[in-house]
Amino acid sequence: MRTASEPAFLHLEPRRVPRPWGGTRVARRFGWDASESCGEWWLASSYPGTETALRAPGAGGPDLAAWLDGPGRARGCPAAADFPVLLKFLDAETRLSLQVHPDDAVAARHGLPNGKTEAWHVLDAEPGAFVHLGLAEGVTPAQLMACLRDDPRDDEVVSLMRQVPVRAGDTVYVKAGTVHALEGGISLFEVQQNSDATYRMHDWGRGRELHLDAAADAVQDLPDVDAVPAPAGEGWVTLCEGPAFRMRRAVPAGSLELGPSAGFALLTVLAGRGQVAASGQTGELAPGDTLLVLDPATVEGDGLELLAVDVPG
Repeated sequence: MRTASEPAFLHLEPRRVPRPWGGTRVARRFGWDASESCGEWWLASSYPGTETALRAPGAGGPDLAAWLDGPGRARGCPAAADFPVLLKFLDAETRLSLQVHPDDAVAARHGLPNGKTEAWHVLDAEPGAFVHLGLAEGVTPAQLMACLRDDPRDDEVVSLMRQVPVRAGDTVYVKAGTVHALEGGISLFEVQQNSDATYRMHDWGRGRELHLDAAADAVQDLPDVDAVPAPAGEGWVTLCEGPAFRMRRAVPAGSLELGPSAGFALLTVLAGRGQVAASGQTGELAPGDTLLVLDPATVEGDGLELLAVDVPG
C-alpha cells in the first residue's frame, strides 16, 4: 500500500483563466462560482505561470508542476516541462479569435519546445452552433493571409473559412496548422499538446495584438475534418488518437478499469458521482473533477460520464 507521499492518484484543482469571450455555462454545469464569466478553466497544467494546484498539497508539492519535478520523477513521470498534454474547459459566450497553432517543426523554428495539436469534446452547444475550421473550398493560405493583412471586414474573413456544425457529444480533432475559431454558444473539453502557442489572426474588432507573420509560417492547407459523434458503448471508446495524445469516453453501468498508459492517465468527470480506488487508496468523484491517475484504478458510481486522456503506448 502506498503512503500519502506516494499517491496512486492526485486530485487537481481547476484554475480560472478569464477571457473576453467567456461565459458561465461551465461554472453552472459543475456548480462552480458563476458570479463572473470565465473563458477557460485549466484542469491539468504544468505550463509555467498557469500550473494547476493539487487538492492535497501535502502529496508532494503545491501544484502539478512541482509534483512532476519532485516525487513524480521517482514514479517515472515526465518532468513538468516535458509533460505532454494540457487539459481545459472552454466556455465561449461569444466568438473566439481566428487563430492557428504551430506544428512541431514550425514551433522549433520559433524557439518553442513543441507545437500544439488539440482536440475538442463538445459539452453544450446552442441550436445551430458551429465552429470555423479550415479554409473554404478553393481558398488557399496565401489568399487568407492577403485578406487578413488588408484590414478586412468580419464578413470577408468568415467567407474564407469553412463552417462545421457541432452538437453536444461531438469530438473535433484540430491538427496544428489548422485555422480555426469557436463561435459563441459552445462549451467544451479540450486536450492539447503542452503549449500556449497561439497565433491570433483576426479578433473581430476587439483590438488585441495579432501575430500575422508567425501565423503565415504556421497555417497549412490541411484535409477537411468534421465533428464526430461519440460512439456508443459503456466501456472506454476512443474519441480521437494521434501521436501526442489519446482521448477516450465511458458511460459505465458498473465498475470500470482504467490502466494508465506510459505511466499516467488523466481522468475528468463530466457527470455523475462515484469513487475511484487504486493500490489501496480510495477517493470520491464529483462532476468537474480531474485526477492524475498513476496506478491501475477501478471507477464506479451513479450516472458517470468520464473522459480519459493519455499518451499512446
